[in-house]
Formats: sequence, structure tokens, C-alpha cells
Amino acid sequence: MHVDVDRQCLEKILSYCDRTIALLEKCNFDYETFRSDEFYLSISMLLMQIGEITGHFTAEFKTATENQIQWKLMKSMRNMFAHNYDNMDSQIIFSTATKNIPELKTFCEETLKSE
Repeated sequence: MHVDVDRQCLEKILSYCDRTIALLEKCNFDYETFRSDEFYLSISMLLMQIGEITGHFTAEFKTATENQIQWKLMKSMRNMFAHNYDNMDSQIIFSTATKNIPELKTFCEETLKSE
């Protein structure tokens, strides 16, 4: 891992994962509550930021970890937020936040510890 760039990206993503999980806890992981603007918009922005950061990892890091994390899908979701936000599916956003973000958080923590 290119220590500076990749580490900084992991730390930023970890921070956004923590914020996402904190918001999910505030809405009690309830989909109907999540759909309120406060939670929906905030979590959507956090997911978009995570997707944006994935573009800053070194190619070597992404290649070495592509079997663990689907970086291209994260970037694709970011692009959907940025260019087609009005057509985003709230179920997909909720599912991503509740299922994928905890997994991503664990990956970031374990990768940062292993340095």
C-alpha cells in the first residue's frame, strides 16, 4: 500500500462509514424513518463522498484489494448520485448503507491495523 495516499483515503472512508452508521442508529435502522429528508439526504451525501474518494486510491491498492472491495461499484454509485440523483432508489441507498457500509468499515479498520 502506498502509505500516504491510500492510508489517507482509508481514514476518510472510515470516517464517512462511522458517520453513516451513526445516522442509521439515530433513525433506528428503520427504512421509513430513513426516508425523511434529514437521513436520506445526509446518508446519500456520505455514500457519494465515499465513492469520490475511491478514485484517489493508487491503482496498485485497488488492484490488490479488488477481490475484497468492489471499488468500481462504489465509483459508479457516486456517479449516479452526481448525475442522476433524482432517479436514485431509496431502497438501494438504504441497503447499501445498512449492509455494505459496516463491511467497508471493517475492511478499512483491518487494513489500517495491518500496516
